[in-house]
Amino acid sequence: MNPFSPLYFIKENKARCLLLMFMILLSWGVYLGGLYATNPRDNWNTTIHYFEKCAVISPAGTKAEDYKEYELFCEALQASEKVKILEMGQEGGLNWDTIMGFESGYSSMTFTTVEDFKTFCQYMNIHCDFKNLKSGSIVMSQRFAKNKNLQLGDSIDKDYAETIYDSYTLDALTEEDGYISYFINEKPVEHPPIVVLGDKINGSKLYDFLYEIQKEHNVSVHDLLKTNIDEQFNTFQMIYSFIILFLSFILAITINAAFVGMYQRRHFEFAVYRAIGISKRQIVGKLIGELLCMDFLALFMGGSIFFLCLYLFNNLVLYPDGKYLCYFHPISLWGLLLCNITILFPLIITRCRQMLQADICEY
Repeated sequence: MNPFSPLYFIKENKARCLLLMFMILLSWGVYLGGLYATNPRDNWNTTIHYFEKCAVISPAGTKAEDYKEYELFCEALQASEKVKILEMGQEGGLNWDTIMGFESGYSSMTFTTVEDFKTFCQYMNIHCDFKNLKSGSIVMSQRFAKNKNLQLGDSIDKDYAETIYDSYTLDALTEEDGYISYFINEKPVEHPPIVVLGDKINGSKLYDFLYEIQKEHNVSVHDLLKTNIDEQFNTFQMIYSFIILFLSFILAITINAAFVGMYQRRHFEFAVYRAIGISKRQIVGKLIGELLCMDFLALFMGGSIFFLCLYLFNNLVLYPDGKYLCYFHPISLWGLLLCNITILFPLIITRCRQMLQADICEY
């Protein structure tokens, strides 16, 4: 094997290189931290997606003129062929337990009839068994039910959670990805909020249509769910950014110190290279090749171990408890890359400078 091949040095110094690669491998901890930091926000993705396809409208206030404006707005919607309106019942909901130990959630939808819920499911492409549904039923995603340790036929009421305003029975489960729950309660509500489904329009076109009618009638269009959720979880991303910088700094110092010791032992080797006329470009190329090769092998081995452990952790620990960690998030990837660059860039600069100063006359 060519002595200037990056693999030659690694092969001849397996123990030392494996130790150094293990230290680089620890940067996968940053990736894991990113998955944890973004998980509470990711729990809302399905709900946010639904609210991008439909809209919830309610009176802008509690005065008589507010209710009148709301009624006129609803009449304008009913006169249009572009949308379909479903009345909602008394608002309620449940929180779920996050992997960080705190509760999140509460928001839910209450339908006054099973037929309205069927219409909503057809529109959102939600698969559900409707045969046991009735007034007083609650429908949950399978993940949500596991998270709350509920099974089909279980009853929940005000004693179960303060956010439950009546007695319900879990009568159906859906296969939705996320923590979703629906209530069916036929009890009438004065001036109930409505869900607007785009019969011929959806997404931004649906909201543009509603905003146009809203100009004439003062009502509340609940269109800030994503914005509100993002604001609530910005703190986690700020904490994660600090962790990235701190961990990258610590790893960069530690790994550089370890490499200094190893490359000091090679000072004579590079002094000989320079004495026999090996160019600085070739020496730098050898050093960069060795460091990049060790870095790549460390990241590859670390990634293989990491995703295997994450798969086992999800399936054996989190999924049975109604929780999960996703396998990828852009923030985690950027965190890993930033940490790796913070380690590698000064490592290349300092080691190249150190070895190019090697002089055979010193020996």
